[in-house]
Amino acid sequence: MVIVAKLHDEYALINDKEGNSIYSQGWFGKHTKSGNVKLSPYETVLLLERKKIDVKGENEASLPLSDVVAHFSNKIPDFLVRFLLYKDLRNRGYVVKEHSETGKYFELYERGATPNKAKHLALVVTMVEGIMFDIDDIDQIVSQAKEISKQLIFAVIDSLGDVSYYSVSELEFTKIDIDG
Repeated sequence: MVIVAKLHDEYALINDKEGNSIYSQGWFGKHTKSGNVKLSPYETVLLLERKKIDVKGENEASLPLSDVVAHFSNKIPDFLVRFLLYKDLRNRGYVVKEHSETGKYFELYERGATPNKAKHLALVVTMVEGIMFDIDDIDQIVSQAKEISKQLIFAVIDSLGDVSYYSVSELEFTKIDIDG
């Protein structure tokens, strides 16, 4: 049975009964106050790709995968790159959630984790091979991970869409005098 999800600006919504089955089968989405399940853009596209949900637009017509991807790509910078990372981690069996405060990185949970027994493993930052990054941004992310005692992983996505993972520890910069 395919479950219906209603597309909104930056999420999709599943009614309470059907949403509970998606939530319990892989910890997709999060419960709203009204009891529905709200799927992130990444969860929405992955579940649509896997044919677990049918996404309906404003006119109640089913939307093809390409339209849903285009919708979220127009709303979220770097959506496709971040989706590649999300999909890779999910295909490896991990539970992945967007960081609730910033949305800049993903929270990685152990394989097969359930909401009540989830072991948080790491924060995962998306980077694109060949794209320059601001070292201050990296330092800030490393500091945030250290503050909450979480491992930090950089996921570098190459031009073919392949993902390589790198563990990161604290950066320390020291000015040196090379003349003396």
